[in-house]
Amino acid sequence: MPKRLIPMVLKPSVRLLKYYDIVGDVMINFLTNRRAAIIRQVNDTAVLMTRVKHEDGSKLPIIINSKDELIRYVKAGGTDFMASVGTALSRGIDMAIIDVKGGRRVWMLDRGLDLMDMIVTVVRIIFEYVGLTNNAVIFDGMNGFKVIASLSKEVNDEVVKSFVNLVSEVVNRSLKWLDLFQAYGSDVIIGGNTMLKVKMYRVPLSLHWSTKLSAIPLARSMTS
Repeated sequence: MPKRLIPMVLKPSVRLLKYYDIVGDVMINFLTNRRAAIIRQVNDTAVLMTRVKHEDGSKLPIIINSKDELIRYVKAGGTDFMASVGTALSRGIDMAIIDVKGGRRVWMLDRGLDLMDMIVTVVRIIFEYVGLTNNAVIFDGMNGFKVIASLSKEVNDEVVKSFVNLVSEVVNRSLKWLDLFQAYGSDVIIGGNTMLKVKMYRVPLSLHWSTKLSAIPLARSMTS
């Protein structure tokens, strides 16, 4: 039985068909040949979809390889689109994603965004140091950001765990001398749950199923 979700915001401030028609061409770059999960909303409840019934009655993973297919799911109520961190036929990971999530204290703090910006900047520097120069920061639509970069080849969970540990240690060592980090750094989670646990990430420019905010890519500095 699909899990039912209760959105914080019932209706997006944009018309879904028009919005996804505009951004769909970009989103397809992240969806093609990957398993997709769709949160479909009807009235005031939402349902997570990971499989779709085919003509022969079998249920197979959802794979969206064209903008037309994306729009078809939008017409059926699709609001939020996620893609797997590896290709549909692989168990490996070819999308590096570090989660930077802020707790309530950080988001209510006047300089909370400054702190998040500093942490994200250090994470991006680490990405570039290991050769992931083509990276981006994506607002997750709820309470944090994701630093993402595509990998030239797939890696396994052990490699990912080592990378997440490296990022966390470098961030803490780099910022531990800052008063702002000392006071509120414990309210920011730096982790790899998207890669290691969820195994799916919100596609850039998708709307968040609950807040209806776009997972929008951000400029190099969030506070400049």
